[in-house]
Amino acid sequence: MEMRSVLTMRMKTRFRLGGGFSRLKASSYHLTQLLSFPVAGGVSDPRAMASMISSPPPLNPQHDIHAVAAKGFDVDAHTYESNRPSYPAAAVSDLCIHLHLNPERSHVLDLASGSGKFTRLLLPHCLKLTAVEPSPSMRSAFANILPNIQVLDGSASAIPLASASQDAVVIAQAFHWFANLRSLREIHRVLKPGGRLGLIWNLEDRHAKKWVASLRDLYERYEMGTPQYRLGLWRGVWGTAEARELFTELEKGGRFEHEMVCTEEMVYGRVVSKSYIACWPAEEKESLRERVLQALRSAEDVERDAGGLIRYPYKTEVFWCEKRSG
Repeated sequence: MEMRSVLTMRMKTRFRLGGGFSRLKASSYHLTQLLSFPVAGGVSDPRAMASMISSPPPLNPQHDIHAVAAKGFDVDAHTYESNRPSYPAAAVSDLCIHLHLNPERSHVLDLASGSGKFTRLLLPHCLKLTAVEPSPSMRSAFANILPNIQVLDGSASAIPLASASQDAVVIAQAFHWFANLRSLREIHRVLKPGGRLGLIWNLEDRHAKKWVASLRDLYERYEMGTPQYRLGLWRGVWGTAEARELFTELEKGGRFEHEMVCTEEMVYGRVVSKSYIACWPAEEKESLRERVLQALRSAEDVERDAGGLIRYPYKTEVFWCEKRSG
């Protein structure tokens, strides 16, 4: 029987019809089935996926981590490290100023550190730096790159550090995955009185070049309802009464434009480092690769340097707030 028909029958047994789809039970959610849903053309159909997902996937029970993030970011840490951009020096300086970091005294936690992209930039700005990361493959990559920095197994809802031990907590490229009160309570716990929380994100700048907008349109339709930064869903928790009791109002720092100079394969690598695409089977990734390369080669506004490398425009945004005592 055709896979589409099999899945349709299974979905009918798991959803209530008439009043819209009900929430999937964690025990009946199969991420790999959704990610490998086959249609003509090879690559999974985002409309078919969207019609089957009425709420986010269940959280990883070990660390309360979104299932797509838990699976996607543990697939290939090398691709993440090799193809994601770093952060502009001006953005790093802006965040460190807002966090009142002092290289002679500040104890700083890099939460959800990944492979250490942002961690290495914090080194000159603090006395003691600790990283926490739930993904085993990311921790392994981190340890190879930054062997002198402690990286611990933990998450935003289970930080393995003592209460009131940190002058600042920094979260780069990750808060949208765990923007909830559990995380804010735990971050508040580990911060010292008057300690500060800093958030920073890189985002491909669709307004800088038409080819970037076209590329984002190509892959963003596969997000499957994941809480991406650009959607702004992460802001919701800051409007709650408890968040306002825990922290001062979230302040916006600077916005910084920069670029990553890269090969065509690195542009594709940036796409496949997306958690919701990293989960795909190899054949589907290859099909997407051809589409990405075709889009690049047919675009009229791709800028290259003297060596033929592509100038990939990004913007970086900074936010911060302070722990309230009591």
